[in-house]
Amino acid sequence: MKHLPSIKRPARTATIALASAAAGMALTLPGLALAGHGAPAVPAPPAAPTSADQIQNIDQVKTAISAYYGDTPTAIPAPGDPTKTLHQFSPNSAYAHEVEGIASNAGKFLAKRAQRHHGQGNFSGKPAIVFDIDDTTLNTFSYEIYSSYVFNVTTNTNFVNAGSAAVFPAVPGMLNLEAKAEAKGYTVFFLTGRPESQRAPTEANLTDAGFDFADANVFLKDNASPWLASCAPTCTRVQYKSLTRQHIESLGFDIVANLGDQFSDLDGGFSDRTFKIPNPMYFLP
Repeated sequence: MKHLPSIKRPARTATIALASAAAGMALTLPGLALAGHGAPAVPAPPAAPTSADQIQNIDQVKTAISAYYGDTPTAIPAPGDPTKTLHQFSPNSAYAHEVEGIASNAGKFLAKRAQRHHGQGNFSGKPAIVFDIDDTTLNTFSYEIYSSYVFNVTTNTNFVNAGSAAVFPAVPGMLNLEAKAEAKGYTVFFLTGRPESQRAPTEANLTDAGFDFADANVFLKDNASPWLASCAPTCTRVQYKSLTRQHIESLGFDIVANLGDQFSDLDGGFSDRTFKIPNPMYFLP
């Protein structure tokens, strides 16, 4: 079993954290350290606060998140609710620039590993890269703004079932990273916590956003999958993701890079290196 490199992170809680505007609005969720340019992670509030002063103001947090993504109103009707229109991130936002930088670094790593392979043969199988979907390859800012950061099964399903890049566009830099990986001989896999019942709209969305994939290389959660027998039907997110990566490697692949916006996308081994995508909108343990 491969082991992930050590990742230093603050304690995990469900509370959103906010740095002050004077400190540069460095954003993160507790448990989700920034993966960008050396900005320190915002410390989490205590699990049992004794004063309101220990808790970031949620309205200020929402305002800061909107500024980070460059909140841009559109004329596109919200799926299932034509009384509202969608908001999207700006391609010139701090978010877009930060994620593009991470994608660029991942591309350089993959290129270097491929070059070393041709000289020394240092892959343990066919080289592969694994992408999470929500907020790693498809950006869900539109839904978070629509729902005011409160998940609802019905409204979220409406957004997913739209299967459209107008609703969930590609995360900046990821299309280029996928193309570079494929050009270097990597097989691309997508691994999402979405249920198997959402396969058709998920694949339609990936296609509409410009991603290239084989149907067999897109993994959605199905508790009947034989490689999940040890934990089904109550697999944690870490178990589901890591056991599926183990299954991919059992097919003869070496997962050289694994990209995700949650630490639960990355924990559990079975990848040579992980790349954390910033996501200050929500936290999935």
